[in-house]
Amino acid sequence: MSSVGTALAKTPSQPFGTYCNQPRLIQAMEARGLDGMVITNPLNVYYLSGFNSIAHKSDEPRPYAVVISRHAPEQPIMVIADYYLSTLAALQGPITDIRPFRAVMMPMDLPPTAADIERFIDQPTAAQNWISGARENYRFDMKSALLGALSSVGLKTGRIGFDDLGFGLRLRLDGVDAADAYDAMMFARAVKTPAEMQLLQQATALNEAAIERSRADWTPGITWREMDRIYAGHVNDLGGFVRDPGGMVWGHPRGADSALVLSTGNDNTPIEAGTHVMFDCHGTTALYCWDGGKTWVVDDEPQGLAKQLDGATQRVAETMLAAMKPGARISELQALGRQTYRQCGVADGDQAIIFFHGLGLSHMDIETTTADGQANVDWCLEAGMVVPLHLLYPGSAQERLWLEEVVAIESDGGRPLFSWGFAAQTGGGRA
Repeated sequence: MSSVGTALAKTPSQPFGTYCNQPRLIQAMEARGLDGMVITNPLNVYYLSGFNSIAHKSDEPRPYAVVISRHAPEQPIMVIADYYLSTLAALQGPITDIRPFRAVMMPMDLPPTAADIERFIDQPTAAQNWISGARENYRFDMKSALLGALSSVGLKTGRIGFDDLGFGLRLRLDGVDAADAYDAMMFARAVKTPAEMQLLQQATALNEAAIERSRADWTPGITWREMDRIYAGHVNDLGGFVRDPGGMVWGHPRGADSALVLSTGNDNTPIEAGTHVMFDCHGTTALYCWDGGKTWVVDDEPQGLAKQLDGATQRVAETMLAAMKPGARISELQALGRQTYRQCGVADGDQAIIFFHGLGLSHMDIETTTADGQANVDWCLEAGMVVPLHLLYPGSAQERLWLEEVVAIESDGGRPLFSWGFAAQTGGGRA
């Protein structure tokens, strides 16, 4: 069994997996007046059930859903395409009320029968305690399976949240007030469970190791595109994944150009000695994201203004981590960072780019709109959040300074998840 499946199997008494912050999930439904939710977003389904489909792509019709009643949250139901039944069974996840439906693999030129489900039940699945219920609840289309699940938990009518509201509206359910549940799920995901925190720490350590190995592989003449592929190779060796077009996010203008650009993955010019590479790398392990990195001065050390900026960046990071306590607002932290740059003698603190976001199953994990309908732009930190801190002072290829630290929010301030400190990396590579 996978490590994810093992973690979930250890807690069979919980209605949802160990990744789910169940009290916040219920709190989110109460605050938004939701009688229940129908969850179909792949990441949210994983969050609730531990199920990660092997073949489904993000813009395809959803072949699964988790149905939750606020009034009976201990009785979640999973509706799933018949062809995923044995995959779900192998997970041995926390949701045991499984409602399969006849899906795309079954022929349209033959009449559907209850026996169709048997095609997808292997011997280990047949031994599961819940399989008799799955057979009994087999339906010939997803809507019928969903209607049965909603009826079973008392949600034939009421206000039901959908994390994909378009899906909810297309169902045209009589007596149901379909509402948007995107922010309800983000509210739950914002504060991490211990299992999530452990995964995020492991993901950050993987990213750090991949960056260090990539830096050591630099030789004169290596291009940005090659470095991106080198990084992806190390990630793969360490057990992680990056998505197309690559894991390295920042672009790197040449010479005196100080523009802020993102990488396309197609830059095939050489990485020259003395260049300030801004490592900001993205990827996932067990679907949980890593982020961040810092400046690497290729085969050299910071010189002149860059040396001052390196020292200032370290001081700003230390000051801001101490202030990243529950209740701190993003605008307050940005103002503090800018003030600290000025105190360090940086001429124009307003040029500094200081920003934050959540981190977990995505690089968001923060509600965009609060339960009272307010835009959640200047949001507050809460204990248990994981929040990357981004510091960038723009400049030429030999001056820019960048640091992105991944921070766990604790009662006495931010705890850095990287182990390498705040100073720029220097030297490295193979001559």
